[in-house]
Amino acid sequence: MIFRAVILTSATLAAYRLLSGLPQGWPPGLRAGLAVALLVVAVGSWRWQQGTQGAVACGRRRAGGLDYLAVAAVVLAVGSGFLWLLSAAPEPLKSLALSMEQQLRPQAAAARQAAAAGHAAVRRGNWLWNAENRRPLPKRTNFKPGNRPEVFLRLRDPGDAVDLLLGQVYVRAFALGKYERAAWCVEPGPSKVLRADAAGLVPLEGRPGRAIVHEVFHSSFPTEQNVLTSLQGAVAAVIPQVTRLADGLYLLPPSPTAAGYDYVASSKPLRLEDLPEGVAIRAWPQAPAGLLELPERGNFAARLRELATPVAGPVTLPLPQRLLNLRNHLRTTLKYSLEATNPRDLDPLENFLFGEQRGHCEFFATAGALLARALGAPSRIAYGWAGGTYYESSNLFVFRARDAHAWAEVCLEGYGWVVLDPTPPAGIGGNQSRVASPGENPPGADRPAADDTQAPDLTINPPAARAAWWLVPCCGIPALGLLLWRGLSRHRASAGVPDSRATAGVPATYLAAWRRAAARRGLPMPAGMTLRRHLARVAAGVSFSDELLTYHYGTRYEGLPADARRERKLIAEIRRWEGAR
Repeated sequence: MIFRAVILTSATLAAYRLLSGLPQGWPPGLRAGLAVALLVVAVGSWRWQQGTQGAVACGRRRAGGLDYLAVAAVVLAVGSGFLWLLSAAPEPLKSLALSMEQQLRPQAAAARQAAAAGHAAVRRGNWLWNAENRRPLPKRTNFKPGNRPEVFLRLRDPGDAVDLLLGQVYVRAFALGKYERAAWCVEPGPSKVLRADAAGLVPLEGRPGRAIVHEVFHSSFPTEQNVLTSLQGAVAAVIPQVTRLADGLYLLPPSPTAAGYDYVASSKPLRLEDLPEGVAIRAWPQAPAGLLELPERGNFAARLRELATPVAGPVTLPLPQRLLNLRNHLRTTLKYSLEATNPRDLDPLENFLFGEQRGHCEFFATAGALLARALGAPSRIAYGWAGGTYYESSNLFVFRARDAHAWAEVCLEGYGWVVLDPTPPAGIGGNQSRVASPGENPPGADRPAADDTQAPDLTINPPAARAAWWLVPCCGIPALGLLLWRGLSRHRASAGVPDSRATAGVPATYLAAWRRAAARRGLPMPAGMTLRRHLARVAAGVSFSDELLTYHYGTRYEGLPADARRERKLIAEIRRWEGAR
């Protein structure tokens, strides 16, 4: 009896470990199958007897192929049920536990709620920075980048694409210049509202070079963390106003529509390797002291100087060359990785430079910025996207979640902020942006872009849980039907029952209905034109334009789920508009 109990307990614990996502490298289906097999063996062990006790029930006929198929389907359905249960049960059980805690231990419940409220305040909004205006470096990471389109950028002059594609394309959302307590912070100081001039331009930063004018599209967040986004080196924007929180950090006004933002920016991007060789260039002499500060904890600042000085080369070299030497050292000696375990629980940057020596782009950028300061160059860290995909047919760059990137910037006299990117090229998809193949449409051109965003596999892999949700009815219902049919029938039936369900026709989408209706009214929608611009042209009599725009951009670019009821309503409105001639 004790031996069987030990077997059942061990099998249950092993099955739980398998279904909770361990080992992480194994496919979820394999883990679920092994878990079911362990439980079947454990339950079967209870039939072990010292001897025969009573009669054993036997079937009246031999098992056939359909019987084995039904049993296999039941086992698969049970395994999928376990996988789905462990993905769906934690939240209700957590709510039940919290409710019981409020009844039995009200003081502990109050303390937990206060801690949860503080944690939520830190992670509000788009997580650009927390309620304390800080963006801490994580001690441990396990990122799984997604594929959701986040920023769309169209060049006014298609010829600018040639120059951009020769190097890496950087799209900056914001920059932070103060580093303290293992976090980048918004520099304290009064904010300033910058309003457009008579020409409609908001001037941002002055710098030399030829400007690249581009139109920017991105979604809005229901928080105050909507930042001006453009090619690196923004000098102006066509927008009513922005709020300057700090150098390189501009907040946008509330979006007039739920669809997001659409504005024009002008930038003069510049990388360290683009600077002329052999020209004496020095650091910005009037830089604020905060852009040269190093961490004060222990002897960490001294260790940074000891690391930067020898790898940068002699002080007789031009400053850009010393910074490039520093960048190359970080690229070749440290490993790019989206996972960091920090087994010694060190400071995140200390673990990156002197411990594990691996991490993602934010660690490389932080190390590059602080080591540049050790050489006397004012620096900061910039967040945004790099690389992206260029669609030549529409002159459009698309930046997805997987293109999110951080890099360092140094301020040089006469040039302003210049990109210093220490991340190895392999960590940002190579040295150049991807050019879409001929005939490949940008996301949203004819259907919503697929989103393969994945969360870290800490408990249950969400895609596996969703698959399990479908496997339970798909396998369980046919299996139960087979077993019932075999129990009622005394004769073997032929295999392969035809599916009686009729194939329903696919209804026209609301976008196709709009194109057809506009064309019939003599207002065709040209290829490459956005729905917003076309509606602006055909504004007369389109009472549902706001609803159409909100739904279209929400499902195309913001990840909102499709709503068949709203689409039918939109199609009905479009057809009424089409007939009102």
